[in-house]
Amino acid sequence: MTSAMSRLAPPTCSTYQSITVIDDLHQRSTQPSTRWLQPATRLKNHALASRRRSNQSIRMPTISAKSSPDRDQRTKAIAQTVQSESIPAGDYYPGSNAWQTVKQDEWQGEMEVQGEIPSWLDGTYLRNGPGYFEAGGKEFPHLFDGYSTLIRLNFNNSKLIAHHAQLQSEAYKAVKSSGKVSFREFAVTPKHNNVFEWMGEVAGIAMGTTLTDNANTGVIKLGDGRVVCLTETCKGSIQINPDTLETIGQFKYTDNLGGLIHAAHPYVDENEMITLLPDLLNPGYTAVRMVAGTNERVPIGRVNCNGPQPGWVHSFAVTENYIVVPEGPLRYSVRNLLKAEEAEYFKFEWLPESGAWIHIMDRFTGKIVTCVEVPNFVTFHFINGYEDVDENGKPQIIVDCCEHHADPVILKRMKLNELRSYPGKVLPDARVGRFTIPLDGSKTGTLTAAVPIEEHGAGLDMNTINPVYTSKKYRYVYACGASRPCNFPNTLTKIDLETKTAKNWHHPGGIPTEPFFVPRPGATEEDDGVLISLVSDDSGGGFILILNGSDFTELARADLPYGLPYGLHGCWVPGQSSRLRI
Repeated sequence: MTSAMSRLAPPTCSTYQSITVIDDLHQRSTQPSTRWLQPATRLKNHALASRRRSNQSIRMPTISAKSSPDRDQRTKAIAQTVQSESIPAGDYYPGSNAWQTVKQDEWQGEMEVQGEIPSWLDGTYLRNGPGYFEAGGKEFPHLFDGYSTLIRLNFNNSKLIAHHAQLQSEAYKAVKSSGKVSFREFAVTPKHNNVFEWMGEVAGIAMGTTLTDNANTGVIKLGDGRVVCLTETCKGSIQINPDTLETIGQFKYTDNLGGLIHAAHPYVDENEMITLLPDLLNPGYTAVRMVAGTNERVPIGRVNCNGPQPGWVHSFAVTENYIVVPEGPLRYSVRNLLKAEEAEYFKFEWLPESGAWIHIMDRFTGKIVTCVEVPNFVTFHFINGYEDVDENGKPQIIVDCCEHHADPVILKRMKLNELRSYPGKVLPDARVGRFTIPLDGSKTGTLTAAVPIEEHGAGLDMNTINPVYTSKKYRYVYACGASRPCNFPNTLTKIDLETKTAKNWHHPGGIPTEPFFVPRPGATEEDDGVLISLVSDDSGGGFILILNGSDFTELARADLPYGLPYGLHGCWVPGQSSRLRI
């Protein structure tokens, strides 16, 4: 690909340069094709967008997306040049391209930046998420079914090069070659011609062979520098080259622990990776450690569940000395896993009567320090956890998460038909849920809202913090919030846990992805850094966004040649100069 790119002259275009497109999905060609995209592919009905922008909420303080005379003039000039061209028909709504299959398998180009990227920002932001939502002409039902689309944003000397490519998992390659789903995805199962095929496919679940390896959830940089894409199946651990987005192959664990599933968000630092392996046969969780430079998971300890099955653990928290193991009433369901059709809560069951607990394990010895009962909860993402003392000086653990008021309906709201409908059903409320876990022998813990929910529009998920403060007492949370009415988080929010207030950035008609925080080298303040997000708008387009971490104002943006699907989680790979400064 590199040699082919070098032979092509850059197009004359005011918004991007050196664009390479490989394997246009709309053409469905079997041979890779290379062509230049034109700005017309990302321009559409501005009048419609303007009408929708007039409906924006004013319920909360908002820092609006900046505009400039130069930007407005350029947009008008480009729009005039394409008035006579055929723009693809379609209904546009907030973040419309966020829920559509990516337009090309691969694209790369140097971006024209509006504003200024800080010169100290040196490195690569990698982001993973679902981006291919169809098989055999039929679209998938749920956001989590989409095959992984990787995005690479390389920053150096205030310049930005963007690149996206499809992760070459076995599940994705099977769909591309046969047009059929061959592995069990989140809400999609392979079609069976008879009961014997179904029995064979179900038997394969026990071996893990029929579970997907579609690693579409997160991407992590291990302490030894290897970069791995993850999902909740252990099989779905795939190593990539962070410089080229090339799929290297399955990341194979060399231990004999087995296990079909693990937490999609492990704890990772320069020395180790810690994750949880749910046990569906003997309900519980095994905490394991993998030392940097190895592929061997070593058991730390085990938690036995109080409920009938392990609660869903998408993520968890780790403090300086403890592993926080959550057990909630949204529980894994073997029955639903075996079904050939979609269940109400997919692979899970909602069992509020089964209760909820937080288990605290010593991260070095594996000893269970305490187990406390807590109010029912539903969360995808834990924010952070740290050790503290109460007003009487007694030890306790504080754990924050994006909590959905003990209502699992958020899983249903991420069906693609609901995300594509607008205004659609109302986004369920969410909050910064704060667990307080006493370490004095008490049998119960508390769950409260850490800040008033109206500060972030009663919508909250896709959180990040300054990574330097992981497992430590901290002040700031960055996340996606809500400017209502909306059916999906549509703002970026900076939450101050000390003052219990928030600042909010909102682009009318836009759907931003997880704001990823990169601290400035040498910074002494927690919010000294920048946030990176990608935004899909209501015109079918999108842009890369850089915000100032301290005052939450826009520093820079770069228009994409077309909108990209909604992504989930990312990681940062420091550049050479950044590594030398640290």
